[in-house]
Amino acid sequence: MSAENDKTRPHSAEYFGAERDYLWNADFLDLLARRLDLRAVERAADIGCGVGHWSALLYPRLAAEAQIVGVDREPRHLVGYVDRMRAIADTRMEAIACDANRLPFADRSFDLATCQTLLLHLRDPAAALAEMIRIVEPGGLVLCAEPNNLVARLPFSGQMGEEAVERLLRLSELAWRQALGRARLGKGEEFVGERLPGLFAGLGLQDVRVWLSDKTHPSIPPHSSPGEIANAQAWERWRAEGVGPYDRNEMRTNVLASGGSEEFFDSAWRDFVDGAAAGDERGWSAAGGVLLYVVAGRRPRA
Repeated sequence: MSAENDKTRPHSAEYFGAERDYLWNADFLDLLARRLDLRAVERAADIGCGVGHWSALLYPRLAAEAQIVGVDREPRHLVGYVDRMRAIADTRMEAIACDANRLPFADRSFDLATCQTLLLHLRDPAAALAEMIRIVEPGGLVLCAEPNNLVARLPFSGQMGEEAVERLLRLSELAWRQALGRARLGKGEEFVGERLPGLFAGLGLQDVRVWLSDKTHPSIPPHSSPGEIANAQAWERWRAEGVGPYDRNEMRTNVLASGGSEEFFDSAWRDFVDGAAAGDERGWSAAGGVLLYVVAGRRPRA
């Protein structure tokens, strides 16, 4: 069943499987924590927290006894957030259901406001960022981890040199039209990571710094590492359930919104589905590079 037809599925739930546990390298996060002095953070808010993957990674790198609040519009996600964070933060965590554009906190309530893969889903990411800035104290940190998912949709693989150029061009156009059509429909910009430094500066944040996650997601059959296994299982699950990258109705809607034709979509979709099946059958490999930006800035002190 596609996500479009399954109205009971919480937003983005298809992406909260075991593969989400392999999104970061721990030593990269350790380095990030030192660069940003996260040990000084005593009050943190994770906006669009989902089931707590980002909070669970950040919390051990904050000050001892730090307080953390998870915010999400999906109450069912918050159940998972509490389950995950209770073992890590005990009574020093809280979960609140609300909209990212209308946070129920007083000005200057936190040392850190952060999000992971939230802004790409929002019609107006600047509005959510403005709220995050509002709730941090002067000198407080705004920290966002957001992708350019267009790169992940492009037809890169270790075998692309063997592919017909026409097929690669169709798949590349499919990726572009999916991303641009989605944005035009107000569903958010999958490439929002590219815009973040400018948004941070435009909203008045200072000391804006940008990094790129060093995590890759290689696919090397027969998938022996835990991360490879989890990612391979995720792709199998998405294909079986018709969700995520296999949500045909969602993809078609976005492609048509970008000006693509029905004929083009049908042809490109066949290329995508048939190519994925052929890759599985032939044991194709890929380095699995992604663009996941980490952008940080501080609210001015005066």
